[in-house]
Amino acid sequence: MTGDKYIAENGTEITDELVDRWAEEAENGFPGAQITPFEGRAWETDTEPLRPHTIRLSDTMWHLIEADAKRSHMSLSAWTRAAMADRLSRRADS
Repeated sequence: MTGDKYIAENGTEITDELVDRWAEEAENGFPGAQITPFEGRAWETDTEPLRPHTIRLSDTMWHLIEADAKRSHMSLSAWTRAAMADRLSRRADS
C-alpha cells in the first residue's frame, strides 16, 4: 500500500495480505461460499430504471457534496441517492 492505513467500519485494518486473500477467493469463485443472486438493487424491493434528473446547486454546495462523497468512497450519484433516501426515510418515520 501507499503507507496509508485503511480501517473497515468494524475496526478491522485492511492489509495487503487481506486484499490478496480476497482477490484469490474472487478469482477462485469464492469456494465454499453460498451466494444467492438477486435481481435489481439491494436497497429496493421493486427495481425501477435509474434516469438522470437535473438539480440546481451553488458551486459551494456542489464542492461540499463532492468532498463528502470522496470521503465516503461514493460516486456523486450514489451519494445523492443516499442523501435523498435518508431524508425521505426520516420523513416516513415522523
